[in-house]
Amino acid sequence: MPVSANARRDAFIVRRGDGRPIHVVGGDVMIKITSLDTGGAFTVFEGRTPPLQGPPLHLHRDQDEWWYVIEGEYKFEVDGEEIYARAGATVFAPRGSRHTFQNIGTTTGRTLTTVVPGGLDLFFEELETVVPRGTVPDPVKMVPIFEKHRLELLGPPLAARPVAEASD
Repeated sequence: MPVSANARRDAFIVRRGDGRPIHVVGGDVMIKITSLDTGGAFTVFEGRTPPLQGPPLHLHRDQDEWWYVIEGEYKFEVDGEEIYARAGATVFAPRGSRHTFQNIGTTTGRTLTTVVPGGLDLFFEELETVVPRGTVPDPVKMVPIFEKHRLELLGPPLAARPVAEASD
């Protein structure tokens, strides 16, 4: 989403529990600052990830993404590097990097995520129309939405990957 002069020009607050809830593959997000609020400059959302869940492996062609872990324990994978993060940690994935994450804890984890430039909220809204809560994700329906928003769906979530067999 290109940056626009139509951004909000007033200060505002989004109180605890407020925002636009969206179900996404691997969890739920609450949009706190929309890309429309910032004229496309950035998007901020709170993510809630159930135990052993997370998004599929993907990349953003045009967006940097970083997460601040509020609660829980996560395993991130960025360009093949495993990064373990707990509450208080920040993880960064630059545009063009292959990345995903998984809540490896036993309770729902929470992250605060910023994406620059904005537009990921618009992607989430559109993706929710083809992968509503309680349905099995269908890559055939998902890929065109990924492509429209300049993202690439590269593989399954970490939880769906086969466990490497130990060699003798």
